[in-house]
Amino acid sequence: MKLQSLCWPFWALSTLACAAVPDDGLVFSYKDWDLACNKSGQCIAMGYSPGDGIDGISLGLQREAGPNTAVTGTLMFANLGGEPPVPPVQLVIDEVVVGTLRDDASDFHVEHDQVLALLAALPGSTQIKVVDSRGAVRTLSDAGAAAVLLKMDEVQERLGTPGALVSRGAEDEQLVPGPRRAAPPIERPPLVENRPEDQALAQLPALRQALRQTLSGPRQCPDLQDPTGALPLTVERLDEQRVLVATQCRANSFNTANGYWVVQDQPPYAAQLVTTEATQFERRMAQISSWQKKRALDDCSTLSFWVWNGAQFELWYRNGYNRCRGFRYGAWGMPTYVR
Repeated sequence: MKLQSLCWPFWALSTLACAAVPDDGLVFSYKDWDLACNKSGQCIAMGYSPGDGIDGISLGLQREAGPNTAVTGTLMFANLGGEPPVPPVQLVIDEVVVGTLRDDASDFHVEHDQVLALLAALPGSTQIKVVDSRGAVRTLSDAGAAAVLLKMDEVQERLGTPGALVSRGAEDEQLVPGPRRAAPPIERPPLVENRPEDQALAQLPALRQALRQTLSGPRQCPDLQDPTGALPLTVERLDEQRVLVATQCRANSFNTANGYWVVQDQPPYAAQLVTTEATQFERRMAQISSWQKKRALDDCSTLSFWVWNGAQFELWYRNGYNRCRGFRYGAWGMPTYVR
């Protein structure tokens, strides 16, 4: 099971402080390993097979903020290249069979004792591989693991405690800060119905000019540089004074990116750019979504959502750090930003 469903909400534990992760999250990479943390203090370290092939494996080691929290492990096999594994799958560290991984439909669960064995081996120079029932071998790289696990200790403020992954010590485990309390849900006021005259705004050169003024350069939305505009603008009514204006900003064989602006329905329009990387507006949910592939194979992408709160479109979710390694939609789904 991927980690999308495990990501929110996080409610505060009885600790003295909250993990100090920036509001927009943290991403750290070194060699074959990545780290992603969100502002709650939850982190996942992700290791891959060596090289840039699309038929390897990826290990995710996830941990919540707070004292005495366990590290959970999930192993995934790339599903866009090579043959799928045939269970049972064994975990082998330095030629010693550590145990059999539990098949969990789309991935494999790493048991607690196996996680401990991996954590003991990864910071050193070691050979880690998984072998299926046909004898097919896939290798997990340890290059970069020590740096990423140490960074997780630092971010969760565990350095020098007995529960640290790398830099253990005798500091009081109970002083490790817990997760930040989740923010309340964003209120989504009902949108005002579209009006027949709203579409007339899309024909106004002055509105296009107002949109252009919000951009940092002509490459963001090239079509807007032409006052006549080959591509049409679309208009959705938000409230009594404001509308949402959109147009296509770029397209290729596997992606279309649209720009969205909140605009006053009277001159000078006071356009406010939301994003130039959106996919669609979902009126029923008052939400702009963005799903942008990083390459045609669709094994890595960025995913973001903005919600109308009555005053602006507020970012409430972002996930965009996955490596392009042969996992459909990317191996891991934990967001770095959740409101």
